[in-house]
Amino acid sequence: MTSVTAIEPQVGGLLADLLDVLGRTSDAMLAIDAEFRIIAWNEAATELLGYSPDEALGRSCHEVLCWRDRCGDVVCDGLCPAANIGEPDEVIETREVLGHSAGGRTLWLSASTITPPAELREQCRLVHLVREVAVPLELERVIVERLRDWSPATGVEDGRLDVLTNREREVLQLLTEGLDGSAIAERLVLSPATVRNHIQHILSRLGVHSRTEAVALALRRD
Repeated sequence: MTSVTAIEPQVGGLLADLLDVLGRTSDAMLAIDAEFRIIAWNEAATELLGYSPDEALGRSCHEVLCWRDRCGDVVCDGLCPAANIGEPDEVIETREVLGHSAGGRTLWLSASTITPPAELREQCRLVHLVREVAVPLELERVIVERLRDWSPATGVEDGRLDVLTNREREVLQLLTEGLDGSAIAERLVLSPATVRNHIQHILSRLGVHSRTEAVALALRRD
């Protein structure tokens, strides 16, 4: 079976096997070493973030991820506290962050962090499992509130929504209900990759740059 995870050549043995196993997931997986460099990158990470393994491996993680919190404050930089060696049974809380794809698309992400066994922590400080999530309800409310009193002079918004296919309308409706890509795939009996393609087509057809904007248009029309 061909590995779906690209791993730096200097990583071998038990660690390479562990990263290969962790990379066999629909979540984006990336591993970071003691120097904050990316040493493993799976296919799902390429699909979600847009960087090929050659573009990601060996680079500082914060240069690729550029994560911020919902207030816009930087949470991913060269002084990442999550990369410090902690207790062997250390648990790092899953958090939601704003990131960007290689093409500049804004992504709302949920990032879980795994700390490897103590004997591997000198080689690999942490592993991120990342997935795109739906727009948080509180953010939807802010968007709708801001758009409530804004009316386009030509009705362009309605026209843009009309160009969506029936399947794209289904996907967009489920996004407005708060479902993420995995949940939409399960609901519509589609692969996660197919759902991601539908979402990309929706953004392109609507002329928007993020799921947030697409959901805002749909909610405003409703």
